[in-house]
Amino acid sequence: MNNQLMDEFDLIKKYFVPISSIESQFLSNDGAVFKPKKDLDYVVSTDTIVEKIHFEGNEPPDQIAKKALRTNLSDLAAMGADPEFYSLSISLPKAKSKSFIENFVKGLKEDQKKYKIKLLGGDLTASSQLITITINIIGTVPSGQCISRSNSMVNDLLYVTGVLGLSNIGLLNLRKNDKKYSIAKLKYYLPQPRVEFSSSVRNFVTSMIDISDGFIQDCRHLARLSNLEFAINIKNLPISDIDLLSYEERLNAALIGGDDYELLFTSPPAHKEKINKIAKLHGLQITNIGHVKNGKNGQVTSNSIPINIGAYKHF
Repeated sequence: MNNQLMDEFDLIKKYFVPISSIESQFLSNDGAVFKPKKDLDYVVSTDTIVEKIHFEGNEPPDQIAKKALRTNLSDLAAMGADPEFYSLSISLPKAKSKSFIENFVKGLKEDQKKYKIKLLGGDLTASSQLITITINIIGTVPSGQCISRSNSMVNDLLYVTGVLGLSNIGLLNLRKNDKKYSIAKLKYYLPQPRVEFSSSVRNFVTSMIDISDGFIQDCRHLARLSNLEFAINIKNLPISDIDLLSYEERLNAALIGGDDYELLFTSPPAHKEKINKIAKLHGLQITNIGHVKNGKNGQVTSNSIPINIGAYKHF
């Protein structure tokens, strides 16, 4: 079939049915069917990425697919959930349909295997100009063990995974050819959801959030929902070591850059050794950046001084 002759039904049959699951009825019915598993709670989340907002549009389609899926997987990680299923809706210009979807599906197939997640179904429509991708994702946790954003306790330690600000540095320097920006660009293009680590620590964590809108903003979310103050040591933040940028530029990217998809979480001091051992087992850098205290609810401070720097907002 050439591109002009493939309508949405042809595209679904050729590309999406082969990567669909038994639960999806192999995309032959109006919906998917699956049986809930005993003694598990189900976690459901939805996220959208939009061309020119979350990705440039000229990236390889398989890379875009992975970014779309991984940003959603990061939401499951933030709640300690194991991936189970996802549904997918794509709107894209007709002129791009066949060539884009053929390679887009390759990325989905690779990450379905990597993260052990199944496609349930979705929707495929034409758009006038830009690509929009929405994923609805479903994960599971043992009953009663889901991690929320609101259970931090006084004296809990505050941790982050990975390095902060890399994705923002990558975004701001996409068109620069210096190899020192390579790791930052890769972080922007391909987030690394901390699913396995999160699942392993869920019994030792009191609250957790994935850092998508910038460290400071998401830190405030955790503090506000727990009605507590978070005291951090800015000097302890794990920021990029790219020496093409000043310390101030690297710190600013870490504080407000966004799209890190690292985990920010709280845990009692008694679990410090366990948390560090689990991180080491997963080959993951974690950093204790502060602690939780009584104070002004929702405030984030450093050396008792409120951090009032702004952060990214869609509207």
